[in-house]
Amino acid sequence: MNTYIALLRAVNVGGYGKLPMASFRKVLEELGYHNVETYIQSGNAVFDAPGTAPRTCAAIATSLEKLTKAPVGVLLRTHDDLGRIIDQNPYAAEAAADGARVHAVFLSKAAPPEVAKGLDRIVTQYPARRDRFHVVGDTLYLHVPEGAAETKFQAKTIDRILGVTSTARNWNTVLKLHAMSDRGKSQKAGA
Repeated sequence: MNTYIALLRAVNVGGYGKLPMASFRKVLEELGYHNVETYIQSGNAVFDAPGTAPRTCAAIATSLEKLTKAPVGVLLRTHDDLGRIIDQNPYAAEAAADGARVHAVFLSKAAPPEVAKGLDRIVTQYPARRDRFHVVGDTLYLHVPEGAAETKFQAKTIDRILGVTSTARNWNTVLKLHAMSDRGKSQKAGA
């Protein structure tokens, strides 16, 4: 069994993509996954599954599309992936001061450095925002001092520039999901 963290894109955001977390849990359980826990309404789940990440991701996406009658972006990470993301955060001091102003944007694949430079346009077009970014592999780190509500680093823009599917979580959520996935490992070890 592998412990995965599922991160759904654009569910329960501004009245769009309604998906009750009870329904999300049911989908995961019906796929045969175990120890399913969801966290807040934005489409986060920690669970154990026997398959590889690509197969598990595809199975979840297919089941959610059947349920919602629309495609749902699904990204998977492991506890170790989140640990690496936490360790590599270039805005760790800012995250410690206010975790709501630092975000990890999970990317469906690593963005080549030359493509990631396209994000510079967002910063130069909107200098008053003071938003900063840093890309490491399949993660885009954002520091949004004025908050995320008005940032120009929106998922559709990021996806278009980088050629990926993305979904963002604030730092507090990243830390919580990392802790939840660790408890899942602890429960298995004690069984």
